[in-house]
Amino acid sequence: MDINDIPSTMKAGVIKDWKKSMALDAQHAVPKDLKGYDILVQVKAAGMCHTDVQTLEGVYKSQGTFQGMIGSHEPAGVVVALGPDAEKDGKVQVGDRVGSINTYGYCGKCKSCKKNGEQLCENIKGLLGLTIDGGFAEYCRMDARVVGKIPKEIPFTEAAPLFCAGATVFGALKAAGVEKDKWLAIVGAGGGLGHLGVQYAKALGFKVVALDNRQEALDVLDSIPDHLKPDQKYLINDENIEKLSGSFYDSDPGVDKAIICAEDRALPRLTQQFLRKGGMIVDVGLPADGPLEVDSFALSFKEQTIRGRLICTPHECQEMVDMHKRSGCKTYIEQTFPIEKIQDVYDRYNQKDLKGRIVVSFE
Repeated sequence: MDINDIPSTMKAGVIKDWKKSMALDAQHAVPKDLKGYDILVQVKAAGMCHTDVQTLEGVYKSQGTFQGMIGSHEPAGVVVALGPDAEKDGKVQVGDRVGSINTYGYCGKCKSCKKNGEQLCENIKGLLGLTIDGGFAEYCRMDARVVGKIPKEIPFTEAAPLFCAGATVFGALKAAGVEKDKWLAIVGAGGGLGHLGVQYAKALGFKVVALDNRQEALDVLDSIPDHLKPDQKYLINDENIEKLSGSFYDSDPGVDKAIICAEDRALPRLTQQFLRKGGMIVDVGLPADGPLEVDSFALSFKEQTIRGRLICTPHECQEMVDMHKRSGCKTYIEQTFPIEKIQDVYDRYNQKDLKGRIVVSFE
């Protein structure tokens, strides 16, 4: 498609008022000024994430979120145009099915890029849907070096959440260290991150315990393929926490590792109660209402580790997408919305009976 054949305006969901609403902008300019490794993607689907709620609430204003910004950092679609360096590089072609993690415009030269991954670049130009325009629009500008290619077997509505929910929980599993046949707990197992985390952990060889504080969230796990279902699942309550703290091993009982996928300051402290000596917790729940609660005695006397992970690297993201297809993983999509119903997307996300993921679809 010639860049001149692409419309000059598009429909987009933008931040209108902090803590109040998203709005439909039916005449938003299409970002056709492609430079460097830019590519223009015709968005087919874009996922809704808890971070999108935090963005609307102004949590990231100090990092660059602005009114009028397009939301969503879970976009997936078809490449329609290439910037000069992207065309020269040849990794991405017009017509490719791609999605992008939030990373945009990394330098590739700083210590963070070389040691920790491009997602932590010290000179990053922006983060899709957090500091620059994201995927709640008919077109989205992405970085060709970051996008992952989507196999045709994965529908766009199921693919979009992989580029935040999938990439985040896959990165957390990598950070925890993959060890086959070890016991791993997914805390907040029925949400967008958690239900994918259960499947990915099983695909990687872990024995999995799924926990959530809502039965309807645990019920989501009944819909995933049998070979990827958790080995055990529990509601989070005092009785079950005590049971878990004495389970799995005759000596030094508890789980070896845990991934926290839910937003609750107390969850690290709670999870420590059934974490073995020397065990690790990776928290990607990202509560914005204050510091995490930690049991300092368990941290020291049991030599436990608690760490974070932003998202996986671009290379790991492609690894995740390929594993998702190869292992037969499924993204649980509760509901799709057209962009014209962008406010309904946020309203539904904030309801307590939400299951899995919701997505804006342009198909």
